[in-house]
Amino acid sequence: MLRSFEERERAEELLFVIGEERRFLNRRAGAQALADFAIRKLGCDGQTSRAYADVLIDAMIHGASNEALLERVRADLAANLADFSCDELRAVMLGGSDPALRSGPVVTPRSPARSSLRL
Repeated sequence: MLRSFEERERAEELLFVIGEERRFLNRRAGAQALADFAIRKLGCDGQTSRAYADVLIDAMIHGASNEALLERVRADLAANLADFSCDELRAVMLGGSDPALRSGPVVTPRSPARSSLRL
């Protein structure tokens, strides 16, 4: 009985660790997407994007909230005459796309097949 309890406890701890890692990676991916978006809007190169993403990710690791990151990017863009709202930037950060391109669903090679045909 004790062994079963210890196994469940270890499994719960492992699930917690996996969940925390997933949340961190999702936030990191959001910061990267936000940096890529900002750098594209400013017309800079890929190396600059990586450096900017590193700055955002470092701020995130040191406790900056998503709202703080969004405000920072919004201020950086506004300083360079590219005005976006925090809501537009939040959509980019949370997996959306460029607000100017949101005319319909984006289909990529990895998108699931959307077909009414049954095999």
